[in-house]
Order: sequence, then structure tokens, then C-alpha cells
Amino acid sequence: MSALEPHPAIAPPPGCMVQVSRGVHWLRMPVAFAPGHVNLWAIEDEAGDGVDNGPCWTLVDAGFPDDATRANWTAALNGDLAGRPVRRILITHCHPDHFGLGEWLAKQTGARIWMSLGEYMTAQAWFGTVPASDRGLMADFFVLHGLGAGHTDAMRRESGRYRQVVGELPVAMRRILPGETLRIGGDDWTAIAGYGHSPEHLSFHRANDPVLIAGDMLLPRISPNTPTLAYEPEVDAVGQYLDSIELFRALPDHTVVLPAHGDPYVGIAARVDALQAHHAERLALIVSLCAEPQTAAALLPSLFKRELDSFQTRFAMGEVIAHLNHLWQTGRLRRLPKQDGVLRYTQP
Repeated sequence: MSALEPHPAIAPPPGCMVQVSRGVHWLRMPVAFAPGHVNLWAIEDEAGDGVDNGPCWTLVDAGFPDDATRANWTAALNGDLAGRPVRRILITHCHPDHFGLGEWLAKQTGARIWMSLGEYMTAQAWFGTVPASDRGLMADFFVLHGLGAGHTDAMRRESGRYRQVVGELPVAMRRILPGETLRIGGDDWTAIAGYGHSPEHLSFHRANDPVLIAGDMLLPRISPNTPTLAYEPEVDAVGQYLDSIELFRALPDHTVVLPAHGDPYVGIAARVDALQAHHAERLALIVSLCAEPQTAAALLPSLFKRELDSFQTRFAMGEVIAHLNHLWQTGRLRRLPKQDGVLRYTQP
């Protein structure tokens, strides 16, 4: 298949859901930041644990912690989801638009959060006051890569941002192991771990009537952020992401892909091709810009044509450093010894 085929389902209005595959339903929650929404999913389930037998729901992702999403969840729980209890809430990854309302939704439904340990522990670290979550560490890291005080001073004042946004986290959860098979609604769903965008992102694949709840790994129109973070300063997040999405080629190409942003589609191989081509183009551009030694910060104006505030700069810097790490570790760029406390990269 050479191109994506859109799924015929039309996005449901807030607080409602629409079926996109046998037993799988789509909810869309608007948010006040790009891309303007997050997609969540409800799977028809059948509890058989001896406690709450009978029809129920398994939910996938909880959404962003704002009043509008709480109101839309309340409408859905009292409307289209009514009549079946929620058995569990699967979380793809710990970013606030996916996990931010997890504890609130668990309290509303009495359900347990299920997620990977990597995402759970990262959320706990970002929520707490551990050294790795300190904004000063990130600011110092970006100074090392050439970013000036105008941006880094603002970052140092943003301490505790994740905690402020999310508000509350679950203490207890049920761990999902990468590769684990979950029985949901009479079908086997395999948890597929992906890396580069977040520490241990999980997508969920059903082989029978093929469906992939992809989270942020295979978005239909944009590539997810693949940042290098200060507590893992030399990680090749780009390489991890490209290796992760390559594994999705093993899935049937008629699989219905349910992304966290954008509309459902069919055409996994075509989307993997497009994402890999995007990163190849980006990497080639960075190599060309490094004919003379460059810092990550110096590359920002050539790679991002719009003006960036301190929050956007944080994502952009992490992305550029990740691409530089990939090029350096694959031998396409050379990382020079620090001069004036700053790292620079150039062509071999």
C-alpha cells in the first residue's frame, strides 16, 4: 500500500463515542494546545475475575487534566459508556495529555491504572522533587549546547511544572510488561513497547480483526517529539524511535491504526516510510548546516522557522540535540571538545 487510507469513521463530538472496529470505540477530547485534541479509546470487555463478572469497559488513556476533559468524561460515563463498569484504564505513556487525568478517572470509575513501569516511574520522578526532574539541570544542559540566558533563566523558574499540570498521580498501578498479552473482550491484545518519544511507551495490537492503538508512535500527519533529556544526555532518541516504528512493519498492512492525534487510518508501511523519510531529510539538513562547527542552539533558527517561547524552546532543543546525538553516534558528525563550556558539532 503506497498511501494512507482514512478510516470512514467520523470523529465523535466531545463526551460521545463512535465505533471504529469490532468492540473498539473512539472518544475525542479537545485541548487548548496543538494539535487541539487527544484521542482516547474504549474497548468492550468481559470481566471474569470472580468479583465483577459481566460486560465492562477497558479504557485506553485518560486525557489532559482540565475542566473541559473532566466534563466530557462525565458526559461519556453517564451517556455512551453507561451500563457497563470500567474494569481498567490502560495508559500508553506518561505525558499529561495521556496520563494527566489518570488518577481522577480511576477515582471516578473505581478502576485500576495499568501501564509500563518505565512510564510510571518517570511520572513519579517528574511529579516529585528528585534531582533528575530539576529544571536547573535542564537549563544547564541547554547551556552546554549553546542556549543563552534569555531562555534558560525562564526554564529555571518553571520548577514543578509537571506536578502543577497533572495535580495528582496514582500510588498503585498494575504493571504491563513489554510484549505481554492482555485478554480484552475475548481477544488477545499485545503490548508493544516503543522508545524515543517517551521512556517505555506502549501500543496495543489486536491480531484478530487487526487494530493497533498506536498512542503517539504512528501519528498520521506529524512526527512525535523525540527529545534528549538532561538526565540521559547522550541517548540516541531518534535512533530508538526509528528502530521502534520499524517493528510495526510486521503487522498486517490492513491493520486499522488508532493514533492519539489525528484520525484513524489504514497503511502502516506507508506511514513508517513517511516518518523515516522525514527524519532522514531532517538529519541530512543538519549535516549540511554543520559544514562549520555549530551548537544545537545555533541550529534552531534554520530548523524552526517560527519564533519559539521558552516552553517551545525546551522541546525544540531536546529534538535538535537528539538528532545531533544520532549523527554523532553514527559517524556522520563529529562532536568537538568543549570550548567556552559549549559543545559543537561539525562534519567529519
